[in-house]
Amino acid sequence: MEFGAGLFCLQSTAMAPRHPTLPYRELMTDARLLEELGYRSMWLSEHHFFYDGYCPALLPVASAALSVTNRLRVGTGMMLLPLQDAERVAGTAADIASRSGGRLDVGVGLGYRDVEFDGKGVPPAQRVARHSAGVAALQRIAVPAGAAIWAGSATPKGVARAGARGHGVLLSGANPVSLVRELASAHRQGWEDAGRPGGVRPKVAALRNVWLTDDPTERAAALDWQRASYVLYAGLGWSVAQQGSTQAMDFRVDADAAVAQAVATTIVGPPGAVIEGLQEVAEAGVDDVVFRVIIEGAPSAAIRRVLTRLADEVIPALDTVVAA
Repeated sequence: MEFGAGLFCLQSTAMAPRHPTLPYRELMTDARLLEELGYRSMWLSEHHFFYDGYCPALLPVASAALSVTNRLRVGTGMMLLPLQDAERVAGTAADIASRSGGRLDVGVGLGYRDVEFDGKGVPPAQRVARHSAGVAALQRIAVPAGAAIWAGSATPKGVARAGARGHGVLLSGANPVSLVRELASAHRQGWEDAGRPGGVRPKVAALRNVWLTDDPTERAAALDWQRASYVLYAGLGWSVAQQGSTQAMDFRVDADAAVAQAVATTIVGPPGAVIEGLQEVAEAGVDDVVFRVIIEGAPSAAIRRVLTRLADEVIPALDTVVAA
């Protein structure tokens, strides 16, 4: 099992206002720190037309982070491909992948916010076709240059498509372990049913809400930060349909219930509790974990302290864990 950190969204929110250049400067510091601590990857996130400056252009940011590191992989989680020009994205990704020694992970998603499609002048009805064209362009241009393609989906059908294409999948941190297990299985089945393209099973990575602390007061604060970070999703209008025994999570219809469900996924406590929680995630079929610790209200110093402790006290205990 390998580990990363995210999601770096480069926001300046009402709860934690700051000059809009500061998160971009801090990203360089964080990229260097993650590499020094031995993390495999850092992941960025994209949205458009949101009040807090949520990062709208991931490839230039990924390029900057790659330029100050030598081993760290940088991923887009997720680039909203239907809103982009497919050939331009593929060409830029290929150039960045080539210059970085193949350290670019291009995570792509369909997008779901009407305001983003309206603002970009893209009819939502075209999103699937535009996404497919974008993936084809990335396969043709960026993959030969060393970029890896990842998909973002919250449905068995969507992750099965990614598996059938030989692409990895990055699952949401808000997904309970029951849904993670179902999605990981569907991804693997999609790959097998398609004849195992590429010969090596593509990875299932999962964002997980994690906070390592021995202090009950900090534990409560961390859950508050997680709660605040998911309140933002009410503004973004995110939702996940019911899957099997996992209930729907709709921030548009019942924000309080959705926030509570998302916060309940948090693995929080001392090293032993965190290790146990992550072992459960691995047993659900996850190959790589991305620690979702860049959360609303959490001070940068606290985030870096947790990342350091996770690297020193948790990751070594999980180095030999391999998803079933």
